[in-house]
Amino acid sequence: RSAVVERAEELPTESVPANRRLGRRARLGRWRASQKITYSQTPDLYGSPPAPAVGVRTTREREGRGRGRVHRLHSTLMPSSRTFRYSTYGDAVRLLQSLAASAPHLTDLSTTQSLFGLSTAGTCVSADGSRGPCLNYVLQITNKATYTSSRPEVLISGALHGDERVGVVTALELCRWLVERYHHDEWVKRLVDTRNVLIMPMTNAIGVAQKTRAENGIDPNRDFPFDQSPSLCMQTIAARSVNELYRSHLLQLVVTFHGGMQAIGYEWGAYPYYYSGSAHRSPDDNMMRQISSVLSSFAGSGNVPGNRPYPNAPMNDLVYPVHGGMEDWGYAASWDRGKVRTCNPRTYGGYPQAKTSYGDGDARAFTVLVETSDSKAPYEGSLGAESGVYMPGSAGDGHVPRNMRLALAAIDLVQPYVSAWQVATANPAPNVVCVSWSVWGAIVVEEAAILRRDSPSSPWTVADLADGHGQAVTKLAQGVWGASSSPMRPVVKTDCVTLGLHAKGSAELAVRARVDPSWGHAPASKFAPGTGPQSHLAKSRAAGYSSKVGTHTLSSRLEWMSQPLLANASSFKHFRRHN
Repeated sequence: RSAVVERAEELPTESVPANRRLGRRARLGRWRASQKITYSQTPDLYGSPPAPAVGVRTTREREGRGRGRVHRLHSTLMPSSRTFRYSTYGDAVRLLQSLAASAPHLTDLSTTQSLFGLSTAGTCVSADGSRGPCLNYVLQITNKATYTSSRPEVLISGALHGDERVGVVTALELCRWLVERYHHDEWVKRLVDTRNVLIMPMTNAIGVAQKTRAENGIDPNRDFPFDQSPSLCMQTIAARSVNELYRSHLLQLVVTFHGGMQAIGYEWGAYPYYYSGSAHRSPDDNMMRQISSVLSSFAGSGNVPGNRPYPNAPMNDLVYPVHGGMEDWGYAASWDRGKVRTCNPRTYGGYPQAKTSYGDGDARAFTVLVETSDSKAPYEGSLGAESGVYMPGSAGDGHVPRNMRLALAAIDLVQPYVSAWQVATANPAPNVVCVSWSVWGAIVVEEAAILRRDSPSSPWTVADLADGHGQAVTKLAQGVWGASSSPMRPVVKTDCVTLGLHAKGSAELAVRARVDPSWGHAPASKFAPGTGPQSHLAKSRAAGYSSKVGTHTLSSRLEWMSQPLLANASSFKHFRRHN
């Protein structure tokens, strides 16, 4: 999807930039005015020193001199000031190979050619100058030792359009970030331990190599079988590569990076939901709107002159509709079947029609479009540096740190995680323990309770507050991704509970949470088709949903629990995490 009105591409070359800027600004101006958007509501995360963060260990803590669970992002954990640069196809392949070789316990590097038997789109130049087939690389990042088939899956696509270059660098640097920081960044470690992250930095490999939008003259983002003619879909290797990944994984959230404007767009973005009188919003609009707002806030502006927090809205309102777009297809091909066409392309020797006939779980991912910058290839000096990823608004911030933060937020939001820990008190009362907690991967905490049990075989019951004011139950709190919270400044809730133990007694405590209740409901505003939410991600937080794609499974949950904590009446100072 391009930010450029397509007819602008027919203008003389020297007049295109001015026309593009004028059209884009006018369109965004009209949309903002109609939506009455104010950016003053965005949480103030920018231009300030590193703030408290849960889950990132400081050097002090690792050495055992600090016991708190709410820390600052310590300067010694920040990477060097290595700046981000554009990569050639060959340089990108060399980096992926190096990362895979350095962490075989966390990574698998493959190509869609080796995985699915696809052809190649042409010839590319390797880092050593030799020429060979353009391969579509996929780096899978997850902790293999603890892997289970129910681990939630996320796909990051760097460049469906080869000349939109910020996404390529972002995806490559995200690969490096997740691999190289695994052993000393607690947040990264948890993401890699609990998610299966698939990253395809050069989705349109030959387009990236040639710095061209299309793949051999065909636009990959008009090449998907959603509201598209059978002969005009699955013509490109890029689209076939994406199609195979959807069919072989149970993807819940997909981020597809583009360039040419600044926006986060979500479904719908197709003509059937664009015509006069048609609803532009999908049945999953509650979830999509909330997540897109979070991604915009956490990404920030990148501290780049002229940048602004990403506007976010349905693509039909913010960008424009297309036939055969990846986003609507990836979200709805498994259930909005009247818009899906079985493809019959002739390129690269054809493609089996059965590959565009979808099972119930194949394509229900929240597929979000991110237009990264007004320029498709902004000045290299504005890309930023490693030091800016956890320091938004700093001198190291830029286009790439901004979008790495966005991708990290997306990976986190795919599944809730309740973190609970003891809080030391100056004058601890007998049989009283204070517990702090926060809920990652969630925006709204509908209800949270501190539970207790006397042994692992006993049932959990809600603990009583130490002040005698009832049970330890909290209603309508913020998750880490709430309106005034983020990993830089997480909202943390603390309660003290009484255990009532005898002198040698012990008990386990845990925190249980229900989150994001609105995701399971259709939006109040006009939407289409007239059904409830359909995405894997929304349904994963509702009751009674399950799905399977190949060996990958999903079973929904209404409640999420922390790891148990063990408390002994004889010495509450030794209250510890029980593994």
